[in-house]
Amino acid sequence: MALALSIIPIPLLTAQPPASASGWIDVKGQRTVLSHAFAALTEDALEGGGKEKIELLLSDRPVPPEFRKATDAWSFWAGDQARKGELHGIIVYLNPETRVWSRGQRLSRYGMEFYSQSGSSPELNDLVFTPASTATGEIAGKVSMKKPMRAVDESEGPWRVEAEFRTPIIARPAVTASLTGDAARNSAPYKAVQGHLLACQKRDLEAIRRSMNSNAREILAKFEAAQGRKALLDMFAGEAADALKMKLVGVTVRGDSAEVAFAGVAKDSGSRQVMRVVLEDGAWKIGQ
Repeated sequence: MALALSIIPIPLLTAQPPASASGWIDVKGQRTVLSHAFAALTEDALEGGGKEKIELLLSDRPVPPEFRKATDAWSFWAGDQARKGELHGIIVYLNPETRVWSRGQRLSRYGMEFYSQSGSSPELNDLVFTPASTATGEIAGKVSMKKPMRAVDESEGPWRVEAEFRTPIIARPAVTASLTGDAARNSAPYKAVQGHLLACQKRDLEAIRRSMNSNAREILAKFEAAQGRKALLDMFAGEAADALKMKLVGVTVRGDSAEVAFAGVAKDSGSRQVMRVVLEDGAWKIGQ
C-alpha cells in the first residue's frame, strides 16, 4: 500500500521536489542524453471507465513552464519540437496502480511514434520499469529495455532507452461537474464538440478554425502548411465520420476545461473516444 500511495499526485501549486533524469535514448546507433523529466496524469482512453495513466516525458530539453499542466498541451509542444529536430526523447505510459510500462510515444521526425508491447505477464515484456521509493506526489525509478525495438520507419530505428528519473506528477484539475443523459446532450461542451464535428464533416475549414481555441488554431495552421489543405480536410472528415457514429457517454467538466466521452454503439465494441474543450473568451472551444 505504501508504494501505491507514494505516487498519488499533488496539486501543481504546492511545493514540489525538483525533477531530474539521467540516461540516454539510442536511435539507430545515435545516442542522445536524457537530462529532463516531466510527468502528468491523464485519462487512459484505452482502458476507459475513467481510469488514468501517468504520462512521463524523458527528454534532452525541459518542458516550458507554460506547458507544465495536466493537459495535452505539453505533448503537442513536444511533438512539434520533435518534428523540427529540436527535442529528443520518449513518452512512457505508466499504470498508476501497477506501475507497469507497456506502451507510449517516441519522439521522432514525424512528431510522435506510438509503440506498445503486450505479453501474458509484465515479466515477459521487453519494456521494464523499476520503481524507486518516493515522496508523496512524485514518481521515480528506472526505465530500460531488454532488447532494441523496431520502428515503423527503418530510418527511425531500431531504438533503445535506459534512464533513471525522479519527478513530481502533475494532477488533473478537480471535477466540477459530471453530466450524463440529457444534461450531457444539452451541455455547452457537448454542443461545441458537435459543432466542430459537423464542420469537419462539411469540410468547412473556416468553421473548423472558429471551433478551436487559439493554441489549436496554431497547430492547425502548421499542419496545413506542412501537409496541405486537402490532407488536412481529409483527416478531419475521416475522424468526424467515425466520431459521429458513436454515442455520447458523458461530459466531465474540470473548471475551465471539459472532456466529452463517446463510445461505440455495438454492445461488444471496445471503441472509445474523448474530445477535450476549453473555455476561451467565454466560449467552449476544441483545445487542450
